[in-house]
Amino acid sequence: MTRPAVDFLRRPQPPRVGWVLLAIGALAMAFALWSDKRWADDHQTALQTEQDRVAAQRAAQTPPPPKEPTFAEQRWRQAQPELQRPWFAALRAVESATTNPVFLLAMSIEPASGLIKLDAEAPTFDHAMAYVQVLDEGNTLQPAMIVSHEQAMDPSGGRGAVKFSVVTHWNAP
Repeated sequence: MTRPAVDFLRRPQPPRVGWVLLAIGALAMAFALWSDKRWADDHQTALQTEQDRVAAQRAAQTPPPPKEPTFAEQRWRQAQPELQRPWFAALRAVESATTNPVFLLAMSIEPASGLIKLDAEAPTFDHAMAYVQVLDEGNTLQPAMIVSHEQAMDPSGGRGAVKFSVVTHWNAP
């Protein structure tokens, strides 16, 4: 057996296998870093896509916040209850019922309750009753009833007349 000789004058050379292993390790480290970055980017993209999908789903489910109505829309909403009231039908019913010899002296309407008060004059109480029956026959004003009456004399002609008050309600369509 021969002994290895130790040469102190020359530097020892590292084995080539070491250099090859170092290069393979560096390549493996570079590949691992590249793979990790790619995986992180893919994971971030998938997470962002999922968040966008959830946000779109929530936006589709929740109604948009109510917008502030314009001045014209506010006025239209305020006018709606008045438009629902049967003004023309009630006035036509009173107009068609008021024929000679009954004369309408005054009319007042309370829109909130639908109460109509009529002050009229007729030559006799029978004419006043007939007037109330005509008001009551239609479907627009019901029930019509005389709430007061009084006998009056016409100062110019000297003939008698009955002044009476009728109360009725309009029926909403």
